[in-house]
Amino acid sequence: MRRIAWLDEKGFSFVTSIFDLLVLLMMLPLIVLFYGFAVSLTEDLDPHSSEWQLFAVDLQSYLNNSDSLEIINGGSGIRIIRMGEEFDIELYTDMIRKQKDRKGHEVMLTRVQLCSFSLDGNTLKVRTEFTTGSLEEAEYVFTQP
Repeated sequence: MRRIAWLDEKGFSFVTSIFDLLVLLMMLPLIVLFYGFAVSLTEDLDPHSSEWQLFAVDLQSYLNNSDSLEIINGGSGIRIIRMGEEFDIELYTDMIRKQKDRKGHEVMLTRVQLCSFSLDGNTLKVRTEFTTGSLEEAEYVFTQP
């Protein structure tokens, strides 16, 4: 009796191509999911966004319980007076720095190309453009006691 070989080694067969296509169709959604996960992971690990979030939280802590707020340096900085102490947060070369009583130099945010502070009523708006071209914005509600 002669035996029929379904998957022999003699060449390409239609059954093997269907099997390969099924394996490919099962793997493609996994590849797409993995790519999406990798992109979101690299965005989470971006040092720019982490540094911006730390700056935003730090600025919020200075605005809490402050007595007064004014725009300085033509919009590139703010002056916060809190419990008799004066804090200047301003653009200086390629960074945003903080000074206490116009002394010292504490770096708050680096690689900054442009920064503008604007006060519209009780809302402080901060718009920052980094040297990489990315743009970050934040808004804070400021209420005086």
